[in-house]
Amino acid sequence: MNNKAPRDEILEAAADWCDRLKTLTPVERLELNAWIAADPAHARAYDALRRTMLDVALLDAVADLPPEPTPKPLFQLSLWLAQLFASKTSWGVLVGAAAAVCVLVVLLPKAAPPASGEPQILTTRTAERSVIALADKSVVYLNADTQIAVSYSDHARLLRLSRGEAIFQVTKDKARPFRVVTDGTTVTAVGTRFGVDRLGDAVEVRVYEGTVKVEGKAQRAVTRGQWLLIDPKQGISSGTFLPETFSNWRAGWVEADGMPLAYVVTQLNRYTDNKIVLADDALAASPMYGRFRLDNAAGSLQQIAALLNAEVEQRDHDRLLRRRRE
Repeated sequence: MNNKAPRDEILEAAADWCDRLKTLTPVERLELNAWIAADPAHARAYDALRRTMLDVALLDAVADLPPEPTPKPLFQLSLWLAQLFASKTSWGVLVGAAAAVCVLVVLLPKAAPPASGEPQILTTRTAERSVIALADKSVVYLNADTQIAVSYSDHARLLRLSRGEAIFQVTKDKARPFRVVTDGTTVTAVGTRFGVDRLGDAVEVRVYEGTVKVEGKAQRAVTRGQWLLIDPKQGISSGTFLPETFSNWRAGWVEADGMPLAYVVTQLNRYTDNKIVLADDALAASPMYGRFRLDNAAGSLQQIAALLNAEVEQRDHDRLLRRRRE
């Protein structure tokens, strides 16, 4: 007779997946993704256990995978540290590794040219990420295929995000508000860390530290651990997340916790010249759960196809994802 509550059974299953993650075969990894997608409770349990383990599963996975095609020196060193410490079992060593990577992010960014009358254009190419220190010692973490125009004056700091995603570590300066503008949305911060992502026609704001003020199509304050999504088709939605996910895409991952497939595909397409195209709006709206490698878009696409019972068709340089024909 089984006296275990359903929640206990889910936690045990999640713990088993976490314990075996490093040794999973490709087929078993697909089974893991299917288990996560089968029930939101599965996704929450797996996520909670993984984070309780200080993301050991993530570090192990990074250690087993090849580096991204053209990593910047900072990210090469960060990945090397992850690989080195993933094999250790000491909590102290693991915490030290995380701290070391954080120090590297703060101390080793490229310096942007001094502020001038003309905007500074910060750009990354497909599959390229970058860390840039601005003139006021604020730091910008640029995801792949991103472009920002930076304009500093005596009274304001204005950054225009024309495409892609960036996280901003803002130095406090009460005399000069720090504003990020994109597609009719303005995000203002005094001293904080937050991200802005252009997901097609949608704009997402995530706050990792402090508070920001969002103006434009939405009018509200967003604080630490909250996200706000402004989508012209789906409307405005919001929720919470764990601020520790700050390092996800810098480590080469996109984490989907009910994220519509269209948003996942937008992020994957920043890392490949063979763009993924979705066959219809219903497929684009499908909620996704799990983690997908950013620098292995082809492999991630196969995982997605397996989860959704879909098929991939090569069309010139693009790959069409559509529901499997009966």
